[in-house]
Amino acid sequence: METVTCLHGFSQRGDSWLELTSLVPGDLRWLIPDLVATTRDAAEADILDLWEGQGVSRSHLVGYSAGGRLALSFATRHPERLLTLTAIGAHAGLEGTARLDRLRADEALARRIEREGIDWFADHWASQPILASLAARRPDLQDPLDAARRAQDPRRLAAALRGLGPAAGEPFWDRLSSVQVPALLIAGAEDLRYVEHARRLARLIPSSSVEVVPESGHATHLENPAAVAALLAAHLSTR
Repeated sequence: METVTCLHGFSQRGDSWLELTSLVPGDLRWLIPDLVATTRDAAEADILDLWEGQGVSRSHLVGYSAGGRLALSFATRHPERLLTLTAIGAHAGLEGTARLDRLRADEALARRIEREGIDWFADHWASQPILASLAARRPDLQDPLDAARRAQDPRRLAAALRGLGPAAGEPFWDRLSSVQVPALLIAGAEDLRYVEHARRLARLIPSSSVEVVPESGHATHLENPAAVAALLAAHLSTR
């Protein structure tokens, strides 16, 4: 039985993958850990420890947003441990002035989380424009997503912004050529910035393809799970 490991987005939990995994056919073992590390090195070490404990030598790796960025980085550092790679709404790090601006914004947000607490953050994060299409399409998911945010430790969440945010650490676009497994790069059709990120990733990862999912924005696996499940099922069988 092949293993599929799924890495969730910022402020989410592993159970955010349950709907998608239930729609993918086949005899697969799914690992959907809650990510608690606050740096890239520590998060990658946790994945390796998880696999060691589960007796996994190689796994399919799927990640969304911050989890997608982590999956991309992991694939450049441990390509021999992967069967396939899937990144949803992800990139390989911000660059230049965009990175500097985001570093300042994330530091300000981290400090406010520490000062205002988790309830303030949960309300603030739910109002982000990048999540507007998810709220509109899937009102049934708003309560569980809100509960997942409010269950977070605000100090850990602030630390994760500093250590795992989109501007944290050096960008690694120049390392993507080391990814030698088939890679699927997914973006929602309404998430134009990440459509461009996916296309840039595909130009740099040797065996890769881009899929733009209709009727979805940034959280495409939650907004249009049936379409993403079909793409993922086909991709997992490509080796």
